[in-house]
Amino acid sequence: MRDFGKRAINKAQTKLNIIQAMLELIAITNFKDMKVRDIVEKVDITEKTFFNYFQTKDDLLNYYMKTWSLDQQALQLQYPLSGEKAIRRIFDTTAQETLKHPRVMVNLIGYLASLNQEPPQIDIEPAERFLLHPELTELHTTPIKSGNELLMKHLQEINPNTDNTQILIHLASCFYGDALVAYTSGVELQPLYQLSLDLIFKGTKGTPKR
Repeated sequence: MRDFGKRAINKAQTKLNIIQAMLELIAITNFKDMKVRDIVEKVDITEKTFFNYFQTKDDLLNYYMKTWSLDQQALQLQYPLSGEKAIRRIFDTTAQETLKHPRVMVNLIGYLASLNQEPPQIDIEPAERFLLHPELTELHTTPIKSGNELLMKHLQEINPNTDNTQILIHLASCFYGDALVAYTSGVELQPLYQLSLDLIFKGTKGTPKR
């Protein structure tokens, strides 16, 4: 498989299997209450092997966030959009992901709220990227941008001479806040996102740079 070698591919697949097991378990239990032993039983590995891949259980959520960013970059490579359309697609695809894994976002929000600093930086190895997006060779080595970096890039495409920091904050509030409201209220996330984005793009013009 390409130039990665069988060993690298097997390791990458095991790592992705661990993430998949986490997603399956999070559907029935809170991440905080999830046990590493439950995860390794689903993957059929030992706890020692688990900690060879992830230093802590929390790293699973950090890795999941990174795969979200990777998927967004993959989509942009395949079907380029810019400005408001690109931002709306980021929110639409996130809403679609919450339909598949409705408890992931609320657990992610809880994890982020518990931190007193930025989450640890985790990378996705080239072999793992290959398994996730085998056709996009450019994506196998390129730096993975954070969600804020992706959004800011598209904001700059709309208003290149504007300080978009406040708009970015509004987008982040919408991204996490609407997801929490949708989950706790039992309503669909996508319409909430659409309404919030309509209000943001209609009512916020940005602050001119000084």
